Amino acid sequence: MNFVPSSRVRLCMKDLFHQDVVEMIERETRKYELWDIVHPDDPDFERAYSMLWEAFGPQGEMERVEAIRGFLKDNSLEATETGTFCRYFLLVARDTNGNLRGVRDGSVLINQKYDPDLVVVYLSHIYMLPEARGSVLSYWLRIAPVEIALKYLQELHALGRIQLPLPNAPARHFGMRIDLTAEMEYFTPDEPISCQRVLFYGRGGFDVINPAHFPYRQPDFRDPEVIRATGNQPMPFMVLVRRMGRERQATLPLEEARALMRLLYDDFICHCAPEFLENSLQVVLDRLEERSKRKNYVELLPLPTCSKDLHRFKPIFRYTVYKRHYKSAPETLEYLHGGIEEKIRANPKYLEDELGKIGAQLDRRPAYVYGSRDKQFTWDGTPIPADGAERSDGEREASDRSDRLEEGETQEVPMPSALSGRRTGDWGRVKP
Repeated sequence: MNFVPSSRVRLCMKDLFHQDVVEMIERETRKYELWDIVHPDDPDFERAYSMLWEAFGPQGEMERVEAIRGFLKDNSLEATETGTFCRYFLLVARDTNGNLRGVRDGSVLINQKYDPDLVVVYLSHIYMLPEARGSVLSYWLRIAPVEIALKYLQELHALGRIQLPLPNAPARHFGMRIDLTAEMEYFTPDEPISCQRVLFYGRGGFDVINPAHFPYRQPDFRDPEVIRATGNQPMPFMVLVRRMGRERQATLPLEEARALMRLLYDDFICHCAPEFLENSLQVVLDRLEERSKRKNYVELLPLPTCSKDLHRFKPIFRYTVYKRHYKSAPETLEYLHGGIEEKIRANPKYLEDELGKIGAQLDRRPAYVYGSRDKQFTWDGTPIPADGAERSDGEREASDRSDRLEEGETQEVPMPSALSGRRTGDWGRVKP
């Protein structure tokens, strides 16, 4: 009798009863507890801050400790001078033995003069200790701030500080639109963590605001005296957004983009000197004003999620973005002159080759859980466009070139063609 090898069985999520899903997540989550530090005298404060500072402080991307102490002591139920309500949060995750395993901080931002029903949940920093990496904890730390935001909305409404459209409907976020917002360095293949972060947020429903329309810089968070001595060094970052309940929408209204930008900078003004903020803020606002002459929205670029859509890395490739949208910015020179130009000159297909390597690495760990058996989905859960294929490379290149010429660019960048902010070729996405 010939031996017949066994085959591994795939598992379809849709076969699970909803309570099965709750039980599975509960079992994974039971080993952790999330706590909201509300005062700097909390015994976990120093350790939590130190973890974030060690990860982000040396690059000038973390607020100084005195600023964080001030945030926790401030009365978040009183508006700032601009009318913005800001609620800072510092979340710590402990295991069942009381050991810290992860930290997340950020702010909930609301100003109904900017946008009457918009809430921005600014996800500033996250750090996971090695013992908890690859666990469910990273997902909870990404969405736990939503719970804080809803409680904050209730408090403000009860005091008459804001008006909620649906004050008795917490499951509908009280009628408010919630934008989860994060910043991240643009992708570059020579930094593996760059790829990992992008995939993490892509799988979590986040998009990138097209840098052609939103050339954002994170302010220099160092001490103002240090900045005056060494020069202002804001960092070109991409802004990620997950518009909760509106993830299928492929565009962001200009008014919402303006409000988001102003809310972020109302947060930064609490700990940064104004003279080091205005230039970065105004660059984006001016670009949005220019965009408003032609369109009433900015484009959202989809992030990659698996080996099947790695082409989505192209429009956020750091080299291309720096050359196109941050021209002559001194903060880009270290990267641009750090050997990347030589690599591309030696191999014009450098990016394509690197994406091929990333795809091969991802494919070494096949997925045995998939989302749906519907004919519109492949076995690994990857959506298939209605016509069975995405737009051709030629169509992408033409769209991308048109977008750059619309911005007034005349010099081509010597790189493989990058995707523009298109969405018409993306399955299930909606454009106005």
